[in-house]
Amino acid sequence: MAINGDNSKLPKIKLDRLLYTQYQHQNLESAHKFFTDFGFHVAAREDNIIYYRGFGENPFIYVAEQSPDKSKHFAGSGFVVREREDLETASKRPGASKIEQSTAPGRGSYVDIKDPRGNNIRLLHGLTFREKEEQKKEIPKPVIFNTWEDKPRKGEFQRFDDGPSKVHKLGHYGVVVDHSVFDETVSWYLDTFSLAKTDSLYDHESGRDTMTFLHIDKGEEFTDHHSFFVQSPPAPVKGTHAHHSSFEVDNMDTQLLGHYHLQKKGWTNCWGVGRHLLGSQIFDYWFDPSGNIVEHYSDGDLVNSGTEYGREIAAPDTIAVWGPNVTLAFLTTRIEDIGKEPKPHHAGGDGAVAA
Repeated sequence: MAINGDNSKLPKIKLDRLLYTQYQHQNLESAHKFFTDFGFHVAAREDNIIYYRGFGENPFIYVAEQSPDKSKHFAGSGFVVREREDLETASKRPGASKIEQSTAPGRGSYVDIKDPRGNNIRLLHGLTFREKEEQKKEIPKPVIFNTWEDKPRKGEFQRFDDGPSKVHKLGHYGVVVDHSVFDETVSWYLDTFSLAKTDSLYDHESGRDTMTFLHIDKGEEFTDHHSFFVQSPPAPVKGTHAHHSSFEVDNMDTQLLGHYHLQKKGWTNCWGVGRHLLGSQIFDYWFDPSGNIVEHYSDGDLVNSGTEYGREIAAPDTIAVWGPNVTLAFLTTRIEDIGKEPKPHHAGGDGAVAA
């Protein structure tokens, strides 16, 4: 049920935050072992579906579901909208569901719509968020840094526990589409939701954008550098698929501790640890056992309506400021490409990069 037609004349759906992504896994129990090591907590579990949360207020941030066949699937995402009126607006769009009651953690009401590529987007309102007292039991102690000039930590020591990273929330996700529908897809998201462009990468030969980062537009209020992105590699893409889902952790120390924890558990690192240029976040990408890419990140940028839109050539120095060389597996999103080096055109100006 793809949505077609001109959305620009319809009222925009005002988003409050990105809430979750949902994937279908060939082996749900194997996925559960990984995401426990990744740092998720179980919010609720049914026979063939597990809802995971972080230490923040969101009732859940990731949904793992048993695949109905022998393949993995990206099952969509969920955003919280600002007002009940936004659900009513969404329900009037072509192909949208009617307003339904959610049975997921936090409950509330929702409307499902699909983007032009068939990706499901669930819009929720009226959720019950986690109580402050419950969060306080899990919120990690802040890390206080002594710099060369300012040394606020006196008589106290830095001590950390081994184990998974401390995951806070879902920060962003993105989809990969064919270059022939890239502009159309970006325009649909901008016309449908209160999203705005933050940065784009473009191919130096054609001058065409190959990747665009979108943030939730709240005017002067600062929001994450991007909550969503659209990417188009040079090779033809059949249909669409998710590139990765990215989860914010509390700080770089537990991010690195989590990196080594996942490594000790035998999971497959995709790319990292390093720091991106666009978004500035410290990144660490992993493959889950189904072959999907998920990211831990910390120290990301914030933007608002006063932030100038940026446009950069897709090149190695627009991928990372420091860290290991970009891997072929990250560019192709294929776990079978682990250990293979990208060809020069992959890491150069083709836009096959994601942050």
